[in-house]
Amino acid sequence: MKIGTKRPLVLSLSAVLILVGILTGCGSAKEQAVMEQPQKETVEVADITIHEQMEVTETTDIPIHEQIEIERTIQTTDWQDAMEALLHDMYGDYREEGGEIVFVPDGELMDGIYNENIYNGIRMYALAAGISFSYYEVEDGGPEKYQEAIVHAVDKQAKVIVCAGEDFQRAVGALQGVYPQISFLLIDGMPLDEAGEPVNLSDNVHCVAFREEQAGYLAGYMAVLEGYRQFGFIGGIKTAPVLRYGYGYLQGIDDAADQMMLDDVSVKYWCAGSYEPSQAVFEKALAWYEENTEVIFACGGQLYESVLEAAEDKGGMMIGADIDQCQESECILTSAVKGIADAVILSLDDYYAAGGRWSEPFAGQVQYCGAREKCIGLPVLNTEWRFENVTTDEYYEVFHRVRRGEIEVSDEVEVRPQVSVTVEY
Repeated sequence: MKIGTKRPLVLSLSAVLILVGILTGCGSAKEQAVMEQPQKETVEVADITIHEQMEVTETTDIPIHEQIEIERTIQTTDWQDAMEALLHDMYGDYREEGGEIVFVPDGELMDGIYNENIYNGIRMYALAAGISFSYYEVEDGGPEKYQEAIVHAVDKQAKVIVCAGEDFQRAVGALQGVYPQISFLLIDGMPLDEAGEPVNLSDNVHCVAFREEQAGYLAGYMAVLEGYRQFGFIGGIKTAPVLRYGYGYLQGIDDAADQMMLDDVSVKYWCAGSYEPSQAVFEKALAWYEENTEVIFACGGQLYESVLEAAEDKGGMMIGADIDQCQESECILTSAVKGIADAVILSLDDYYAAGGRWSEPFAGQVQYCGAREKCIGLPVLNTEWRFENVTTDEYYEVFHRVRRGEIEVSDEVEVRPQVSVTVEY
């Protein structure tokens, strides 16, 4: 795996390690394609206990709990400094217009969650490799505005256009053949025709999808093991990623309840039809907490803000989605995360390593990223582990069972999962 660096890369050692970790931590489809023979797994950080990771040594001067807190502080500071170094544009690679790599976001760029995560992946790769990049926002309007934004990027000499979500599916479907010289990276979407039907992917298109159902499964499973019994799920629009999160969540709750032989577990399930925070979402979550719901999984854009407000009002707990949201509030138990930035970096690395085009395993293909590729899970490092009755070792045990396929989580979204726990839709 190589990066077409145009100049010496000046980063701190910790920053380099983070970028290397990203480039190797989320396995690419290209690597999967050539791995036909079983290989012995190497030792991962995930296989080491949290105490071994921290390497705390007790002294006579400082109590052990203070040493642990100091080590956590040092690790967090180093990680934040490294991330700032990775995202510092010291050579002026960002261009207001004319970047080689272009991101066309749907909605606010720095939204703190989805779009920002994609953009950070672009920035980390481009800044490390010395490649110019830009972003062009979509003007308010109908589907034609998404096509216009892509055409604008092409007119400004873009070579790789990154876009995400259902609103860009028709745009990429319509333009992939018009601009064969442009490479498209479509996250969480598939090219569609004007009628909304899937079309064949051209060789200049690479799509990335995530196994959100596995992340949702782990969140639900661990929450039951922690001791919670009354759950909620509030999703945004009923897209495939949102449904996979939600249905995986139900499967995880159901499996854990079955393992523990519980008969008092129940779930309330609702989709708001929007990714925006609203009074309706706040009131729904507030009512659920008042009815003794203990944990609500909030999934979809900024919608979580309304759920979190209700959780803080009533002392309930919330599970975040897409990225680690624990720093938002002590009411966030954990987050079901997916490595969006990681997948973007790996895709861009494939494009440049192949000489400015998608390699054969990427061209016209969809890459599915899940536990096997270490691209989904619950955050453990550089976060606050809020489970009191579940250890990180217990979490990793379940994670690796999912990763090895010993636990199969259905990704079906057309039919609701069959579960034994009570679900109120």
